[in-house]
Amino acid sequence: MLLKTNAEQLSSLAALPDQSRVWVFTTAAPLTDDLAALVETGLKAFVADWMSHGRPVRGGFALCDRRFIIIAADETTNDVSGCSIDSMFRAVQAAVGRAGVPLADTADIAYRGLHGIELVDRPTFRRLVREGVIQPDTPVFDATVRTLGEVRAGGWERLFAESWHAEHFAPAAVGSSQR
Repeated sequence: MLLKTNAEQLSSLAALPDQSRVWVFTTAAPLTDDLAALVETGLKAFVADWMSHGRPVRGGFALCDRRFIIIAADETTNDVSGCSIDSMFRAVQAAVGRAGVPLADTADIAYRGLHGIELVDRPTFRRLVREGVIQPDTPVFDATVRTLGEVRAGGWERLFAESWHAEHFAPAAVGSSQR
């Protein structure tokens, strides 16, 4: 089920095939318009010059919900590995660094709450599930998606009850659905 993440937010990745590899980064705080523009400027420059094994990488990025940076690379003609992945991580770090907004801890969990995108550590998320704040129909974000096709098909933003989060954090009755 595709939730709030829509085609418009992913339009900058429209030219890339579904099998494109993705990396999802979460900012520790929402980006304002000005900060998002700074991040976009840095990422545009990087993507335009991204190389792997001396050959250009066909890639792109999308900023979603002022919290997420999705980087994609079409590996059908050129594998992305090692140094080219390291350079991408450095470019993302530099872009958010210029904006003065750090990246979130990779173990943190993002979900759509009452006040928009909420970001919490795992123990807090577990507590929110126990307290009923996180319901089976709460949208959660799965930063472990591997392909752009998964993102487009709704695998990145899905209902808690349909996610790996339910299997890991929910009482047995809630987490009984398949991933």
